[in-house]
Amino acid sequence: MKTLTLIIPLYDEEKRIGETIKALNNFVPPNNLILSKIIFVNDGSTDKTVRILEEADIKYPADILSYKTNRGRGFALKMGVKRADSDYIMYIDGDYSIPLDNLKGFNKYMQKGVDVIIGSKKLKNTKCLVKRSFVREFIGTGHTFIFNAVLGVGVKDYQGGFKVFTREIALTVFPKLRQERWGMDAELLYVAKNMGFEIKELPIIWSHVSKSSKVNLARDVLRALQDVSAIKISGILGKYTPDFYEGQLIPRIRLIPAI
Repeated sequence: MKTLTLIIPLYDEEKRIGETIKALNNFVPPNNLILSKIIFVNDGSTDKTVRILEEADIKYPADILSYKTNRGRGFALKMGVKRADSDYIMYIDGDYSIPLDNLKGFNKYMQKGVDVIIGSKKLKNTKCLVKRSFVREFIGTGHTFIFNAVLGVGVKDYQGGFKVFTREIALTVFPKLRQERWGMDAELLYVAKNMGFEIKELPIIWSHVSKSSKVNLARDVLRALQDVSAIKISGILGKYTPDFYEGQLIPRIRLIPAI
């Protein structure tokens, strides 16, 4: 029997969080897996995201972690991970584009104690119910090529928002991570592999959820290059130390038990 904490980073998700909560309430964990807590991390939302969460009837034990300044998805995840105490920890995106039902395929590896298990949108058996545009697909392929060429982790999908990892990863890898935004996904895998942890990549069923922001090819490629360069340089310079965040300023956080 394994326990699981689910972390969901949120930024201005008032239009989608209601449907995500409904999906969470309908979720039934696979055998020998207990969803012990959900941690919603409000990363400086300016809309009604927090109010909706506070008023929601959530089936599972849940906490809301909230701070005023938007720091990025990576920072939000690190804040959530610090407050998780289960055997396994996982995170998904607030749009619920990758349903928790995918855990059925992950469960046997979790019971075996695999260190990191990631859901991949790019494996052969992956099914996409609502496909992305050609431009988004092109950018995703470009990201994978760049990250593998520089970091050499050897996975097909670095950025997928469906990752499961052990508490040991939370205690030994996460304190070393420096990326605060989207680069953290690749950084997590890079550091974990270089520390000798096992990484398993599995196919998933997912649906593309349209975002309000427009795709910008030049901007996204430049951002990927900046992220991967920063990660590689940090690795070369030995900056991934366990106590990196000691003494760093952490924003005021309020923890609200869900009703």
